[in-house]
Amino acid sequence: MLDYVRALILGTVQALTEFLPISSSAHLLLIRNWIRFNAVDGFAFDVALHIGTLVALIAYFERDLSSLWVGFKGSFSTPRSQWGHDQRLSWYILAGTLPAMFIGAFLEGAMLDLVRRPAVAVTTLIIGGVLFLVFERVAEKSKTIENLTLAGCVFVGFAQAVALIPGVSRSGIAILAGMALKLRREEAAKFAFLLGGPIMAIAGAKDALAVMHTGLTEHQILLFVVGMLTSAIVGWFVIKYVLRFLQNHRLDVFAYYRFALAGVVILSMIF
Repeated sequence: MLDYVRALILGTVQALTEFLPISSSAHLLLIRNWIRFNAVDGFAFDVALHIGTLVALIAYFERDLSSLWVGFKGSFSTPRSQWGHDQRLSWYILAGTLPAMFIGAFLEGAMLDLVRRPAVAVTTLIIGGVLFLVFERVAEKSKTIENLTLAGCVFVGFAQAVALIPGVSRSGIAILAGMALKLRREEAAKFAFLLGGPIMAIAGAKDALAVMHTGLTEHQILLFVVGMLTSAIVGWFVIKYVLRFLQNHRLDVFAYYRFALAGVVILSMIF
């Protein structure tokens, strides 16, 4: 029974940290060590949790994604000069996913291992927190997703690629990039979530193929199901309420949380 509680905890942590700008990688590493969850392979379980949060994203933005898909298909039979918002945005999002794909492929393996260190996570957590405080005070925050250009989407895509470094937070860096383009806070978050969907799907499919031949007992399969369902359900509510929260609240609370988390990581390195 304790293993199921641990799976539920990790699923909740994944959902919270995937969509809140506070870094999921740092949290999962710390929490897994604290609760001593060794019943299943850690990498395989993380894949299941990420698939759960992808399901949450698809479920929450089902209407937006459906409209984008219709727009994407319609773009092939419509002159570019006559493209509507959904047609343009579907291609913009596609273009925005390319930087993370190429940079991720380039850094894969040994090079990516060089930055997967606690000291790196501490540094990026602190830098990200400082940037949250600064951007909240200097960014204009007046535009919506409809105002995005192709160059702007690619810019956010490159920012998203930086999240391959532990402690950065994919949603956090993408929100900052959107705010740099003068997007309103909640609009920047929505675009960050939409842009992250394809990357989450590609990464999830790739990792799933890597672990699909792993033999699992019935107990382990149930743990995977618990973790995946938890991350999916909690993730849906996190998306809903974080978008609502950002309409009227600054990123300051997340900045201070990142500073505190950096302190916790430092303590874990010492002790």
